[in-house]
Order: sequence, then C-alpha cells, then structure tokens
Amino acid sequence: MATTTPAVTEPDNADASPPSPTSPPSKKVMYELAARNIYYAKPTAAPRSLAQLLKPCGAAPTPPDYILRDVSLTARAGEILAVVGPSGAGKSTLLDILAARTAPTHGRLLLNSAPLRPSSFRRLSSHVPQADVALTLLTVSETFAFAASLLHPESESAVSAAVTALLVDLRLAHVAHTRVSPARLSGGERRRVSIGLALLRNPAVLLLDEPTSGLDSSSAHVVVSCLRAVAAARGTTVVFSIHQPSARLLSAVDCLLLLSRGTVLHHGSLASLDAALLSHGLVVPAQLNPLEFALEVLDQLPHPTPSTPEPKATTQELNSSSSHHKMVATATPSTGPPSSWLHELMVLYKRAWKVVYRSKQLLLTNFLEAVVVGTLLGTIYIHAGYGEAGAHKRLGLFAFTLTFLLTSTTETLPTFVTERPIVLAETAAGLYRLSSHAAAGTLVFLPYLLAVALLYSVCVYFLVGLCSSAGAFASFVLVVWAVVLTANSFVLFVSSFAPDYIAGMSLVSVSLAGFFLFSGYFLSRGSMPSYWVFMHYVSPYKYALDALLANEYTCAGNRCFGVGGGSECSQTGLDVLVEKGLTAEERWTGVQVLFGFFLLYRVLYWVVLSRRASRAKR
Repeated sequence: MATTTPAVTEPDNADASPPSPTSPPSKKVMYELAARNIYYAKPTAAPRSLAQLLKPCGAAPTPPDYILRDVSLTARAGEILAVVGPSGAGKSTLLDILAARTAPTHGRLLLNSAPLRPSSFRRLSSHVPQADVALTLLTVSETFAFAASLLHPESESAVSAAVTALLVDLRLAHVAHTRVSPARLSGGERRRVSIGLALLRNPAVLLLDEPTSGLDSSSAHVVVSCLRAVAAARGTTVVFSIHQPSARLLSAVDCLLLLSRGTVLHHGSLASLDAALLSHGLVVPAQLNPLEFALEVLDQLPHPTPSTPEPKATTQELNSSSSHHKMVATATPSTGPPSSWLHELMVLYKRAWKVVYRSKQLLLTNFLEAVVVGTLLGTIYIHAGYGEAGAHKRLGLFAFTLTFLLTSTTETLPTFVTERPIVLAETAAGLYRLSSHAAAGTLVFLPYLLAVALLYSVCVYFLVGLCSSAGAFASFVLVVWAVVLTANSFVLFVSSFAPDYIAGMSLVSVSLAGFFLFSGYFLSRGSMPSYWVFMHYVSPYKYALDALLANEYTCAGNRCFGVGGGSECSQTGLDVLVEKGLTAEERWTGVQVLFGFFLLYRVLYWVVLSRRASRAKR
C-alpha cells in the first residue's frame, strides 16, 4: 500500500504487568493504547425514499460509507499523540472510538497489547469534550474541591493537597477564587479547568477533543504546555485532536497522526514527516513547518488504498489473550463511584446550596414575586367577608393563587437545562450516582420553597381575611408548599428531556394550561366528556383547589355564605363543601396527592437522566 505511514509493529508487553514488589507503592502502571485497522461506517439509516422501499430483495446492498478507513496508531505512555487533519477528516470520530465511546465497524483497540475492554478502559481513562462543562457559579478552587471530595472521600488533607497541586500544575493559582464563568475566565483558563477535572481522577490515558479550539495562540500554548508537563510527570498517555497546530505547539508533541478523508497519511514524528514529504518530491518552504505544508498539499500526497476490513476478533482469539487481559484489568480502578452514597449526598447538598445561594436573580425573583403577588392579591380581595360574594371571592382567589404558584417556578427551568449536560458528564465519568444528585436537589428545594410558600401565605392570608385559625393558616401554608414543590418537580422533569430552554418553556406552559383547564374550576367533572375525565384526575390543580376549599370551608363551617328569603342563613360553610362534593378530609387527601406528584416527577427525572447517562457510557 503506497503511503507515507511507517510500518507499525505490535508493541511489546513490557508495560502490561503491575508494579513489582520492589517498586515504590506509589508507582503508577503505564498504558500503551493502540488501534489496528480501524474502520468506521455511518450507521445505516432506515429507507426513506420510495425507490429504497421498492428495491428488490436480491439487489446488492449499498456499500457502507466509511468515515475512517484502515486507521492504525500507537500512543505511548508519557508521550503526546496529536491527531491532525482538516475539517471532516474523522478526528472527532477517531477520538470517540479511542475513548471507547463509539464502537468501530471493524478493527481492534489494544491496551498494552491486550484487547481493550470498554468498561474497564473508561475507569482508567478520562475524556475531555470540546465543550467546557463546569458550574459557572462556583470558583475554580471550589470546582476542584467538590470533585476531589467525591474522588477522595477518605481525607480532607488529601483533597486540599490535590487541589493545590492541580492549581499549580495548570497555572490557575491566580484565578483560584474566580468563578468559572465566560465573563470572568478566559477561554484557555476554562479549558484548563475542564482538563483539571479530568486529571483529578489520575487517569492513565487522557483523551481530549480539540483542546485548543477557539483559543488564541498564547492560550493554546499554555494548554498544550500543561499537557506536556502532565504526560512527563505522571507518565500519562495523552491523545488529542487539533485542527492546525503552530510550530510552537508542535514542539510539545511527540508523535503525529495526519488524517485526510478518514485515512492515515502519516504516523510518526515531525522530522519523519519532513522526510516523507521530500520522498514525494515536495520541499517544505522555509516559512512553514512540515505539518503546515503537508496540510496545504494534502491533495498532492498519495492516499493509501484501504485493505479489506478485517472481521472482528473471534472468541478463540480473545480467549488466547485472556490471561494477559486479566493482568491488565487487575490494574484498573474498582467499579462504581469512589464515595459512599451518603458522602455523595453531603457533598452534592453543599454544592447545590452554594449554587442556589449565588443565583441572586433566581432568589430575588422568587421571593419578590411571593411578596408582590401576595400583597397585590391581598389588596384586591381585601376583607372578602362572607355571604355569596365572599364565596365567589374565595374561589377566584384560590384559582389565581394556584395559577401563580404553578407558573412561578418556571424560572428554574434555564438553571436545570444548563446543569443537565454537566450532571450527565459527571455521572458518566463515575464521579457520583444520579440518585444522590436527585436526592441532594430535593433536600435543597424543600426548605427553599417552604420559605417562598410562607412569604406568600403571610402576605395574602390575613389581608383577605380568610379563616382566623392557626390550624387553618398552617394547613394553607402546607397546601401552598405542596403546590410549589409539585411545580418545581414538574419543571425539573421537563428539563430532563427538553432540548433547550425555549422548547421546555413551551411544553411547561401547554401542560400547566391543560392542568388548569381540567381542574374543575371551568368545567365540573360531570360536565366533561368521558374520554377526558382522566385528565381531571392527573391535574395537580384539582387536588390543590379541593384542598384549599376544604380547608377554608371546614374552618368556617358555621359561617353564613348565603341568605334565604328572610334574614335566615340558607347556606353555611359546610353546605358549600357538600355542594362542591367535598369533605373535611379532602385537604389532607389533596396534600398527600400533591406530595405524591412531587415525588413522582422527581423519580421520572431520575429515570430519564439514568437512561441518557447509560447511553453515554455505551
């Protein structure tokens, strides 16, 4: 095959064995990552056109559209391998395959000459995506400290030492107390934060998808210099993709893999690339380095003719190296998150409280809305009194109260949607369990929304002149609290699958409108078509409205809400309950059902995110 790629030989198994008994206890096992004859084809789509559907059964199948063809490489411990090529060359696809995030169509991945097992490899490697994923309301040191606390639960001193060393190694000490926000950190500094989060796991193999993308030359140089230092000091195998590195960046790279149209044009050092270009009669100009020149003359370089894809390794071939594979696997970290569930809950609870406390706009919005709307409604329905007018005012007040409460928590949707990719990335990396994340968020919002409910209730209850009983007021606060908790959980559930904030807001608005329509305020259950009755029972509005009405009219059971022909009372509070088909127990039933909705939406949020996280691990 005509190619400038030097012959690739199978690596020796020198690095596969664990440290010998005479080695220092802290000595790290080093790993050599190799790929052999990797092919990757686009997944076959379902037939869409009529011609495809009517295609004869015996017709030859459409040949696969390969993104990668016959790619072989070797990345050695303590060295940096840069995957270089123009846009569309297959760099990101190759990196996903090397990170065991995507399975190749054909070919093999080897770790210290043994077949690579994806589940084991993910535990000893780290993958840094192109997009930076970190909570922007935490500082750099806090971001590292929370991650280190989850990875090293046994000692606070170890956490502090790890964070301090990382800040120094990544040249981030001067911004240690600066928030990880695009407005406060440069692109290069945020990229180094993402790299630092990966390094906290002390990975044997570090893979990065275009870590210098979008950075200026100075920031890019700092990022690559930090990677160079990490590879040398820790013996880490570093592989990253890059679009077009400068000569300054290439000085930190040990080996290059030049891709074009999914095939390998060169695998070796920069000096060997210069020699390969000369062998094809291409002289590198003085003002360019060999790689820059090679990228300019890609069309003039001979592209290799791919060989026939190898079938995947047979069971016999895999078993032949099973003893070696077991040796490699024993050096990998243990399965599952490193912390206990309770420790994860405590760390994530502290982190969530810090994020909520620093969300000044969210705090002000929720508390100001509760005070302003509560006071406004209180002054509109002030001294509602009794009689038929008082009954109508109470019904209008309760209906508007529910509308406000169920829509007031939508402000949290942007926060939830923004945090979702961070949570998925952290759980996919094994930092913590999704269940501990969901439980921590629940524990944070319980007291937070109780404060919102109490503020609103104090502002509206006494101005309107609702039943003057301590028990009735406490029940009113409990119902309001259950309503805002249900709304918060529903928004959280929608955020787990909504593609973006706009789509999420649309879905929340339509759903809440439907809940209100079938609550029984506009149309009683008996007046609904039979095929829509089920919506009446899945509407949180129904149970909240019933609970508020039952609470008020049970307390004011002997008050008069209707006068007959004379001066005699024709309808008491208890009569109003009977007319509406309610009983005194409805307030407790409604609260229980609302808390059931609260837990149900939280569980559904956990189920959806668990599903998405499991897909990310495949």
